[in-house]
Amino acid sequence: MQKGFAHLGLLLIGIIIILGGGYLYLNQSSGIKNVTTPIVTIISSVHTYSNNSLGFEFQYSKDLKVLEDSEEEFNQRVAGGTVKAVADLRKNFKGYVFYEPGKFLGAAVVLEKEENYDASPFTVWVFDNPDNLSIGSWDKKYWYYPFVWGDFTQRRNAVAPVTEATISGQLAKFGIVDYQPGKPKFVYISKSGKMYMLRVIGDEGEKVLQTFKFI
Repeated sequence: MQKGFAHLGLLLIGIIIILGGGYLYLNQSSGIKNVTTPIVTIISSVHTYSNNSLGFEFQYSKDLKVLEDSEEEFNQRVAGGTVKAVADLRKNFKGYVFYEPGKFLGAAVVLEKEENYDASPFTVWVFDNPDNLSIGSWDKKYWYYPFVWGDFTQRRNAVAPVTEATISGQLAKFGIVDYQPGKPKFVYISKSGKMYMLRVIGDEGEKVLQTFKFI
């Protein structure tokens, strides 16, 4: 009889130990928090404009936009959008210095929301340069056509592209036209039979210039 009670007591103690262990295990398990791995979505804040035919590309803020330009459209803007004359400025240039400016190949303009071409932070004009004129020789013939030209005063020397820089591995020279709104910086780069003219205005324009490269 006593032996039977002893076995029963041991059995009850075993059951208590098992139940207690299970209870502790469940409490510890419920105390472990789920660890989640955050998913990071990277949204690009810049866009890339690439022009394979003219051989260059650059990046610009998503708040800006890029449009391709032409001499005809430039002339229309100069004339207030009322005159369609492709050769207006080219004709005026030739009538003044008795030769035409370099052959126009293409252009791209970075615009802000207002779409003010005159205040565009970054503009690229590309001309044919079959004789591979140096930057100095090109400037003496064409100034910064179509933005600045025909000035034979001493002021011309003050804005000439004489300051050197390296852009996309190429020698560049620039000058600052401080008498125009925004004090635009004009940069010339001669490469592969073409003359690249970059017009840069303000900090935004400088940011775009830092990304300009040849392709």
